[in-house]
Amino acid sequence: MKAPADAPTVAYPFKNGIYLNVTNRCPTACRFCIKRLLKWRFERWNFRLSGGEPSVARILEACAAAADGRRFSEIVFCGYGESTYRLPDLPEICAALRRRHPGARLRLNTVGLGSLIWGRDITAELAGLIDSVAVSLNTADGAQWARLLAPLPPFRQKGFAAAQDFVRGCAAAGLQTTVTAVRLPGVDMPAVRRLAASLGAAFRPRPVL
Repeated sequence: MKAPADAPTVAYPFKNGIYLNVTNRCPTACRFCIKRLLKWRFERWNFRLSGGEPSVARILEACAAAADGRRFSEIVFCGYGESTYRLPDLPEICAALRRRHPGARLRLNTVGLGSLIWGRDITAELAGLIDSVAVSLNTADGAQWARLLAPLPPFRQKGFAAAQDFVRGCAAAGLQTTVTAVRLPGVDMPAVRRLAASLGAAFRPRPVL
């Protein structure tokens, strides 16, 4: 059955991957987030999950539909929310994705607050599920991090340190770990690169969308 026009997007092809939009919950309200700048849209897709978060079955169904007939090398948890909120469902989702798409690597794009969300270090758990992680840290300065990412109250005091611990933990757990930073005015990109290296991670700058 064809999805209704403007139906919420759960999976979508982008570049060399299939991207999964599994939640709209997020611990930050980043000043540069395109869900606000573009009103929850990107290209032809609508990422507002107005009917609630998709079930595991719906995520897998949407991924299969988005992947049908396409060549891709990775499946990325990257929607308009923080995918680690779905941590209890990730083992089932990732196991099914590996069975159905054995050649694809699994990547998590995140703001790095998953351990703070769950109140425990989740990096070892993620290492058993995914292959790589990209952490949107965006700055090497804690005060600037708070301004740019606008964390919700429970995450303001410990968020920047927790995100760094998350990067360090992912790298130590054997995940291919990358710190990313959007090229925003006033951000010291070389400093972010140095911070990433000190945490055991690679660094990748990102354009402003």
